[in-house]
Amino acid sequence: MAAANSGLRERSYRPDIDGIRAIAILSVVLYHAGVPRFSGGFTGVDIFFVLSGFLIGGHIFSELQGGSFSYLRFYQRRAKRILPAFFLVLAFILAAMVFLLSPQDTYDLSRSAIAATLSVSNIAFWKTSGYFDPGGELNPFLMSWSLGVEEQFYVVIPLLMVLLARVRRSWVFPSVLLVCGLSFLFACLALRNHPSMAFYLLPARAWELGAGVALAVYELRRRRNSLEASSLRGPGLGLSLSLAGLAALLLPIFVLTGATPFPGAAALPSVLGTAMVLAVPHSWINRRVLSVAPLVYIGRVSYSWYLWHWPLLAFIRILYGSQVPPLTVTLGAVAVAFGAAVLSYYLVEQPFRKSRRAPTSLLLHYAAVGVLFLGVCGVLKQSHGLERRYPHLLSHEAVNQLLGEDPCLAPFGVDAPNLSPACYDRSATQPSVALWGDSHSAALAPGLRAVAARSGYGFVQLSKAACLPLLGAERFAPARPLESQACLRFNEQALSLVNADPHIRTVVLCGFWDNPLRLSEGKAWLTADLAHERDVPSLEGSERIFIQSLTALIQSLRGAGKQVIVFGETPELGSDPVWRIQSAGIPARRTLDRWLGVPDAGDPGFAAPGYLASDALATSLLHETVASISSDSSGSAPNPQLVDLKTNLCRNPSQCAYRDGDRLLFADPHHLTPLGAQYALRGFHLPALSATGL
Repeated sequence: MAAANSGLRERSYRPDIDGIRAIAILSVVLYHAGVPRFSGGFTGVDIFFVLSGFLIGGHIFSELQGGSFSYLRFYQRRAKRILPAFFLVLAFILAAMVFLLSPQDTYDLSRSAIAATLSVSNIAFWKTSGYFDPGGELNPFLMSWSLGVEEQFYVVIPLLMVLLARVRRSWVFPSVLLVCGLSFLFACLALRNHPSMAFYLLPARAWELGAGVALAVYELRRRRNSLEASSLRGPGLGLSLSLAGLAALLLPIFVLTGATPFPGAAALPSVLGTAMVLAVPHSWINRRVLSVAPLVYIGRVSYSWYLWHWPLLAFIRILYGSQVPPLTVTLGAVAVAFGAAVLSYYLVEQPFRKSRRAPTSLLLHYAAVGVLFLGVCGVLKQSHGLERRYPHLLSHEAVNQLLGEDPCLAPFGVDAPNLSPACYDRSATQPSVALWGDSHSAALAPGLRAVAARSGYGFVQLSKAACLPLLGAERFAPARPLESQACLRFNEQALSLVNADPHIRTVVLCGFWDNPLRLSEGKAWLTADLAHERDVPSLEGSERIFIQSLTALIQSLRGAGKQVIVFGETPELGSDPVWRIQSAGIPARRTLDRWLGVPDAGDPGFAAPGYLASDALATSLLHETVASISSDSSGSAPNPQLVDLKTNLCRNPSQCAYRDGDRLLFADPHHLTPLGAQYALRGFHLPALSATGL
């Protein structure tokens, strides 16, 4: 969006463009602040992309027509426009990280800082959007993904336009349209199976910037100020086009939601609407509505406001942890960001834009500053977040990383169990217990492994991230659409392995059972029909799928002579225990928590569980399934057992322990640490070997 703020000196200033910028930035910041009714405010970035393509693409083509285009001057202008304010915000974020964040969080974010400095944030966020990565809303560098898209675009588009102009200038316009078409097709195809790729990567976003470039090239080719001057001479027609375009770009801001597949066809109204408004600069809407002074002023400071608002909101959300900050607090952060943007505009943006330093010298100076920031980020990374600042947090944060390092937990993109000896030693001849499930099973594995060893059992772990142990059904998440099929394949292989292995006599099923039952969140649901997996079932339908698929799995295991034990829900805490320990252990955090009145920011060692309704529903369904199977006396295998994991973790329904003395029991709100797994399984015994028939 940075490029959208760069004017074209060769073309007359258009205040309506600043008005469009104002609409875009207001939609983005109000959406990020959580203001109701702005559920599609993220489309403001798409508006910025079109504006950016129109202004900068037009600038390139204008100079190509005059024979004066220079790569050095082009990147000189880009550097003067983008880097001063960006470097200022980058310095603020790095300083805030040192004062407010723990060593581990600082270390994690140092990688994002490096990616942002190198203009590859979008690629980094796409590659690292893994199961155990912190939420994007807690990353103060997340706003830089769009800058990465733009800067990558402005590496490619000058080369393309210069090459085409040298061959035949008339080829530029159709070639840009062709690129737009291919990019849009790629976005639509990627959106279904790789939504993160479609959102972050340039090939899926180029059509939005390209739409602006195409409009600018068409305008300049006709040697007129706008399309209106050539084909839309009638004021009535221009007004109609402007009204229709304004409606098209405004409607998605209030209609779309985070659950909308984006940015494929759903981005068309924002992109085409912006192009339509740009095409008629002399319409009444452009001259009298979009050019009013308040909108124009907001548009002028929009780049700095975009840079400042997200880090402030991210740090606010870090202070509040898993709780949603009050709207008054987020709006206050947005207001502070606007003040910072105004100061940045006058004290940083404008003075640096007026620099008359030669292109080569200026670019070298900015490169040197960039290298300096990379050096600072490198120090933060190599020192593991300046870990000596808060040594008392190191042990807690080290435990917090263990689950993501479990080799027996198949990550996203893997559809087969890990059959290495550490996870499944098929050469072992002793009776074994198999632990099967999602990441909750991996979290419990250290505890159950110890129980198995004490009881004389071998141990097999069959775990895959976000895959419930079910048969014929699975959890479907729109954010990772291919994983439901991968889970089905994983579970089929796991079942085949377990049933065929006579040494596996006991199977423990463990999962984040209630997660796909939270239908109101729209993040995941159960599906038994891959042809209609995107259709959200009713709650009754979800309950039916849950019971049928779990029953089918247990019955298949019992048919193979296995003893089945089902572990119930691990309590999901209403706040992150690591966050509570950090909030209490970092002085600057404590001060800000008191000033903001952040609830539950202390560290008492106990926390209230959250998601009580879905937890109760999952527990009820587990009881119903096990009871129904147990009432059927057919078959020689023992009846399944249901084990309540909350008994040892919670002293009452509203208070669950997240640490035992100084030792952490929970790695996050719902994954146990190795110590927590042993703590939860105190008093649990596997069936005596004599009872298994061996």
